[in-house]
Amino acid sequence: MGCIARNRGLCGDGPGGDRYLYVVSVLVILMGIVIHDPVFFSEYTDYLALYSRSPDRVLHGYPYADYEFEYTPIIAVLWLAASKIALLLSAYGYDPYSSILRSFYIINSIFYAAYAHLVRKISDRWGVPRILSLLSIASPSLIYYLFYNWDIIAALLMTLGVFLLARDRVYVSALLLGLGASVKIMPVFAIISAFIIIIMSRSAKKSVVFLLLSLSTAVLPFLVLFLIYPPGFLYFLNYHSQWYCENCFYILLTDNIYDQTLRTVSTLLMTLVPVIYTIVSRNRDPLGSRAFFMKISLLSVALSISFSYVYSPQMNIFLAPIYMFLSNRSKYLLLAQDILNTMIMVLWFHEKALSSLLGIESRGPWFRESPIQWIAFLRIILIWILAAVVRRK
Repeated sequence: MGCIARNRGLCGDGPGGDRYLYVVSVLVILMGIVIHDPVFFSEYTDYLALYSRSPDRVLHGYPYADYEFEYTPIIAVLWLAASKIALLLSAYGYDPYSSILRSFYIINSIFYAAYAHLVRKISDRWGVPRILSLLSIASPSLIYYLFYNWDIIAALLMTLGVFLLARDRVYVSALLLGLGASVKIMPVFAIISAFIIIIMSRSAKKSVVFLLLSLSTAVLPFLVLFLIYPPGFLYFLNYHSQWYCENCFYILLTDNIYDQTLRTVSTLLMTLVPVIYTIVSRNRDPLGSRAFFMKISLLSVALSISFSYVYSPQMNIFLAPIYMFLSNRSKYLLLAQDILNTMIMVLWFHEKALSSLLGIESRGPWFRESPIQWIAFLRIILIWILAAVVRRK
């Protein structure tokens, strides 16, 4: 993958390209605020749902100990900081709901700005065409879900970890990927993919150290939580172990979104398919190009997400870096997938009206007869097609 006519502004590098990317990243932040802020469209966000369940406890208490908290320990620290800022501002007459939400804007914006800067660095190194760099920082899902949950934090750490590994910074990469996995599980699959690639490069000792260091980093925050407050750790574990099929690939096969057998099959597939994909793709690139390594690692994460029994739409933030490694044609597959993914939450709270318009008796947007789940399933098929197309090139 290369980019011609660099001095004509067609690539993401150079001062003009830099400025253009940074302007777009500012616009993405502003659009995200307009979508979710109460002053504007006030669209739903996951973390404000938690606040709404128990505002007083959130402001005056501590996550895990004083109220149930389903996010990871690192997020608990950020959440605690935002809630105490909101509590402080409320003493000066500011609305705590708006204050805590805007604190989250600041936190996620910092990580997003770092991600946009990283995209520029990667674009410079491999001559990524500007349109692909722009899609990586301004994909439809990034715009809509930037302030929806905490995925941008883990996505940044994952992308930076894979980038540094492609530059042979193995141990720093292990720390970053492990840290990303401690925020959200998806970078674990980048760790697995990278581990396989290192082994296939005949670096057995290095691969073992990489795996142990990354997994130890991922586990450490949970170990600290368990030692400090075991009930909080057990609640977190129990909460996620009992989750249902959320927009997952097998939703069209069952009326029971809690089906344990299908969830077990999903868990096996989300682990095995990326492993197989990494192995067969690595064999197609015996020279081990750095850009190809990043592309396969990131696509392995996308495949893991597609086979997971939980595919929340904000997880598409993990797919955004893939745009940088696509051809001009294959980028349209991911863009179509991204648009469908955005439509899930745009239509979610209007599902009843949509089903009625189509003459469908729906039990809600969680079930297979809902048009929302048709959209969710189509975006999964597009990931599978994209992975197959990219591997052939």
